[in-house]
Amino acid sequence: MTRNGDTQDEPIQDQHFQPDADKVAGILVQEEADLAGHDEAQIVDALRQRFADAGQSISDDDLREHAHRIAGLDPNKFSTK
Repeated sequence: MTRNGDTQDEPIQDQHFQPDADKVAGILVQEEADLAGHDEAQIVDALRQRFADAGQSISDDDLREHAHRIAGLDPNKFSTK
């Protein structure tokens, strides 16, 4: 509830403001850890979903480029298939 007794029905905007470039970088770092060495098509799908969930737009060419790079990384303990 808010101070005036109304309920909070909408998200509080910019509570933890993060510039778009930082959001994109954070998504890529997490997906690199999770999906290193996986199939490119799987990575494209995962990246597309993560960017959509974060409200970030990214071109299909950029998605494919990042997926190709991530697929070529050596898997680690976080990126088990």
